[in-house]
Amino acid sequence: MSFLEAVRFLTFIPLPARDASQEEIGRSTAYFPLVGILLGSILVLADTLLGKIWSRLPVSAVLIVLWAFLTGGLHLDGLADTVDGLRGGHSREERLAIMKDSRLGTFGGVAILCLLILKLAFVNELGSPWRGPGLLLAPALARWVMVYAIWAFPSARPGGTGSIFKDHSGLWELALATGQALAAAFFLQLWGLAILVCLWLTATLLGRALTKVLGGLTGDTYGALCEMSEVLVLAMAATRALL
Repeated sequence: MSFLEAVRFLTFIPLPARDASQEEIGRSTAYFPLVGILLGSILVLADTLLGKIWSRLPVSAVLIVLWAFLTGGLHLDGLADTVDGLRGGHSREERLAIMKDSRLGTFGGVAILCLLILKLAFVNELGSPWRGPGLLLAPALARWVMVYAIWAFPSARPGGTGSIFKDHSGLWELALATGQALAAAFFLQLWGLAILVCLWLTATLLGRALTKVLGGLTGDTYGALCEMSEVLVLAMAATRALL
């Protein structure tokens, strides 16, 4: 089932091993936002339980750690590789070679640190009644951004992991993922729709910029877009909570 393949790829949640074809893996993008809803639901449950014991700041810190654990740091690694490549290379080939290197560079490490600090700050800023919807929306809508980016932009590295999704994910998968994202956005009503539109615009601008520099997108850049989108959703939800 494509949903289970999406869970296997995007999370650290243990599932029975299964040999899936590249087509099955690629078409699993249709359920990326649903996996995000699953992750968000776990975060909301943890927040509710831990909130009975601790104050907001330590609870928020634990949520950030849990968030990274549930995803296996997959997208954080993509963010680090993307930043290392963009900052360390002088040509398209050099940038892609650096991004393929599994070693963590200084620029990538700083990027991860900055992003986690921002996530902690915005999660801690979220108050009732927007805390639950914010925690649910961030992973869901950010994974929709990946599906959109896969559909909208060319692959920079044919044969790479990212190209598996590009080759086997199309308009139908994007339509299904968009339906899930819209359903999730409903938790914040019109503000949720505004967040989704903002994500689309941001992803379009960043995708064009990355395509200009790299010749397309890769699995690493999909992960980077996901992480940045999560921060953006949290920031907008926190802003709504203050209004």
